Amino acid sequence: MATDLVGTDNRHASREKVGIADLAVVTDDTQLITSGLGSCLAVVLFDPKQGVSGLLHAMLPRASEARDSKPPKFVDTGIDALVSEIEAAGGDPTRLQSWLVGGSQMLEFSGGDDSIGARNIDAARRILSSRSIPIVDVDVGGSHGRSIAFRPAEQSLAVRTADGSTKTLS
Repeated sequence: MATDLVGTDNRHASREKVGIADLAVVTDDTQLITSGLGSCLAVVLFDPKQGVSGLLHAMLPRASEARDSKPPKFVDTGIDALVSEIEAAGGDPTRLQSWLVGGSQMLEFSGGDDSIGARNIDAARRILSSRSIPIVDVDVGGSHGRSIAFRPAEQSLAVRTADGSTKTLS
């Protein structure tokens, strides 16, 4: 759902909010935003030539490990769906670049298995590499939640952490 907001410079900035286990693609300067990134992983894809951008908010690494079949819920099927939607909107998969945010370890578990967050990060890196999509920057891991806003016009990703700190990835 896109909303228009007036920025500090009195220009209208449109934003598209992406929920958990969802994705969105835009073909203009609409900012893509999501919040609640704990162990979940945000994958941003952008075709700078066509100005097509997309955001995936995935919960789990692989669809094969669950009974649910909603593609954006999973890193593997979600990235595939995001690339397909970007291509349908006029983007070229060979020009895509990416950013990754999230994948925190929010809870401590006993045992040797990697956390869901670490598995999400690994799945995304593997899939992006197999598709030859370069990763521009990341803010992953740790033990804190995050919210993000991708700004296509600036080709930058603002990250706000649960402790109130902010940074920009570009």
